[in-house]
Amino acid sequence: MYGCPTIVNNVETLSTVPFIIDKGADAFKKWGFENNYGFKLFGISGCVNQPGVYEYPLGVSFGELMEAAGGVKGTLKAAIVGGLSVAVLKAEELKDLTMDYDSCAKHGTALGSGGIMVINEDFSIPELALRTAKFYAHESCGKCVPCREGSHTLVEILKRIVAGSGEAKDIDTILAICSTMRGLTLCPTGEAFSVPIGAMVGKFRNEFEALIRA
Repeated sequence: MYGCPTIVNNVETLSTVPFIIDKGADAFKKWGFENNYGFKLFGISGCVNQPGVYEYPLGVSFGELMEAAGGVKGTLKAAIVGGLSVAVLKAEELKDLTMDYDSCAKHGTALGSGGIMVINEDFSIPELALRTAKFYAHESCGKCVPCREGSHTLVEILKRIVAGSGEAKDIDTILAICSTMRGLTLCPTGEAFSVPIGAMVGKFRNEFEALIRA
């Protein structure tokens, strides 16, 4: 039928409704804090001893979540805390991070889906950036040029860098593409890959430079 509105129901959000109806809004607001009330499901994967889905009130510290997941395997290098469309945070940035919308925004990232990817010192950020670019290049519908061409261009550049055949100018080209992409695509997909890849290159530039031949 023409003109019918589309309703997207978030299961995680709807799951709070019975609690609120049964206990009341005031009881619900005892968990979390202003603008960040309630609970969140955190899907923790990567370099932890007990990966899984953990439910905690908003505002739980990143460190407490790591303890719940059995601790970090090896030495913590970084983490992506809101799914693969948000900016990566370095280990030092995670020390005072609480898992809520406000704290994540102050740290230059986003809570997003609550999908936490824990990265230790054994993992290559350039390889992670390449995997990210490949995923989004595959997911792009191809309708708008910035997303279609931008994602595939990033894949080709990152392939060269990871293979050891990149050039120094490639790093700045990646950053330029990522900064240009934002706000120019028909849907959020362009920003969904330009933000994380741009952050990976910006924060771990030394790892990319180490792969480039002099």
